[in-house]
Amino acid sequence: MSQSNKNSKRTLSNVKDYPQKRTKTDTQGLNQFSIHPLARFNGPCSTYKQPVEIMSFSYDNERNLHMDDRELKYYYPPDLKDCNLSHGYETFVQREQCGPEPIHSLLDSLAYAQKSSTDKNLIKTDLVSWRGVFTKILCTPYNRNEPWELGATLWNNTIFIEEHETEYTKENSTGSTPRHKLMSYWGYKFENLSTISKLPSEITSPDDPELINRKTSIVNTNIQYCSVAKTSLGNNKLIMGAEVDCLSDVKPKRPGNPIVDKYIELKTSKIVESEKDTFNFEKYKLLKIWAQSFLIGIPKVIVGFRNNEGCVKSIKEFKTMDIPKIVKGKNGMWNATVCLNFANKFFEWLRTVIVVDDPNSSYTISFTSPFKDIKVEFMGKKNSVLAERHLDSLKST
Repeated sequence: MSQSNKNSKRTLSNVKDYPQKRTKTDTQGLNQFSIHPLARFNGPCSTYKQPVEIMSFSYDNERNLHMDDRELKYYYPPDLKDCNLSHGYETFVQREQCGPEPIHSLLDSLAYAQKSSTDKNLIKTDLVSWRGVFTKILCTPYNRNEPWELGATLWNNTIFIEEHETEYTKENSTGSTPRHKLMSYWGYKFENLSTISKLPSEITSPDDPELINRKTSIVNTNIQYCSVAKTSLGNNKLIMGAEVDCLSDVKPKRPGNPIVDKYIELKTSKIVESEKDTFNFEKYKLLKIWAQSFLIGIPKVIVGFRNNEGCVKSIKEFKTMDIPKIVKGKNGMWNATVCLNFANKFFEWLRTVIVVDDPNSSYTISFTSPFKDIKVEFMGKKNSVLAERHLDSLKST
């Protein structure tokens, strides 16, 4: 695995993955990208450029969108003597949006960034989506029991992708049962108990109002801070938006920086008490943690390990680039190189089968049982992922 500013060479090791480009009059068929054999994704790792932040934006407590950093928080370690993640659950405020997040606010931020920039190619790219979508694809070689479905629209030579809500996602959503809803709250509460609104260096006393207020503040999932980054995987240029939990120090104000190296990802996980717990944590949890953080360029992840009652008992820091070393060579584990090579070849293939350049049309990209292939189907003039306002504002892409 590597992050570099140099382009990597594409190799077509499996010709059947790269069919001749389809024409606009030949788009009704079903295209399939085979997952197996995984061995074909071994070998030299596809180059992944260090992501560069091109924009950031915030949602306030009423879900209003602001093209600024007003909701950016700083990490300050929680007090493990009083870290019950169930506290305040009765006042939990969840945003009204059900299902996966549409791509609209991300595209609004790109339009704003382009309008504010002198670089006419600032948002020129091959694929645009939320980090969560790219994470699903990156993890697919090893998550072959989790179905997903995406919608895609090609316009002006850019593929815009967003996640669809399915019966599976409804049944397995964080709010599908009282227990799931509570456990979802634990993650948000951990963020509340681990972040403050001012620089950590400005905290001079354990009685500082910032530290007191975060214990009693209402968890409101309308509030978000998002970073928008530009990068590339092999010859595939990507732009993604991602929610960022916090950072450790002052955010640099120089535009066009690599993604801020002080960003931090916060996670909670069940305490590891047995060999089975260790296996599950390393195979499933660490894979997703690595993929999410690596894609957007976040260098550090802080995990709060909690018991079954939701009380955090310990905290551990992981360097994102070191996570693949933890599982390397272990039986039944994942390989970061395979994930990146898989995603690289899939994106290359996807760009050969999504060919109808029409803002009013769409494709469905799906991965379902028996989990052997990713399928792409042209849906015609319906279910576009673009809103009307994007057609003029994103002309420069």
